[in-house]
Amino acid sequence: LYSEVDLAKLYESKGYYDLTKDQIHYLVDVKRYKKGDQINLIDGRSGEFKCEIIQLSKKTAKLRINSLLNAANVPSDLTLLFSPLKRSRTDFIIEKSVELGVKTIIPIISDFTDIHNFNKKRNKRIMVSSAQQCGSTWMPNLLDLNKLENVLKDWDPDRILFFCDEKLKGDPILKVFNSLDPSPAAILVGPEGGFSKKETEFIDNFSFVKKVSLGKQILRAETAMVASVSIWQGYFGDWIKY
Repeated sequence: LYSEVDLAKLYESKGYYDLTKDQIHYLVDVKRYKKGDQINLIDGRSGEFKCEIIQLSKKTAKLRINSLLNAANVPSDLTLLFSPLKRSRTDFIIEKSVELGVKTIIPIISDFTDIHNFNKKRNKRIMVSSAQQCGSTWMPNLLDLNKLENVLKDWDPDRILFFCDEKLKGDPILKVFNSLDPSPAAILVGPEGGFSKKETEFIDNFSFVKKVSLGKQILRAETAMVASVSIWQGYFGDWIKY
């Protein structure tokens, strides 16, 4: 289960975790857990903790944190910038960001962005579900929806931004990666229809931007996200550690 509470602090203070209404329903009505059963908790930062159910009813439930099972597996420093799409496709991007080990997610508004609503609370729930399913002890830092120009104006120039250019004007992504050393990085994926000419010129003006191509075919935004993040993880990130 996922906890909004800092579990490391709770463990150190020998405190108890009070389950939420939804978690109680899940344990009692879905999983049929009983007092004394064991269950694991994560908070997306501190790691995975082994807990014991010491109180469980239809209305209240408490867990005692007995031990740290696994320390948090902090992912490599990769940020994803993407423009919100239709609900199911945005859900896919959020879910796969957790599975693929993205550290920070920044939803952005660009000239061709069709969807200007980004339900952060709902997308946080998708992150939680994805983390629980794939056994992740870390969840990405999900930022608020912001305009692309605002994000880039405040950008840390030491973080390379790989601009996935659907117009195929960038160098092949592996060629670009071959010319660089590992460093904090970010990947920018556009909306349906890509970026406007004005935006492309604006992006190109920043020295920290590296334009990359993902092949001859124009990829959908969610496909470009999975492809580019996977290639980066295999070249610079977590996947080279195993």
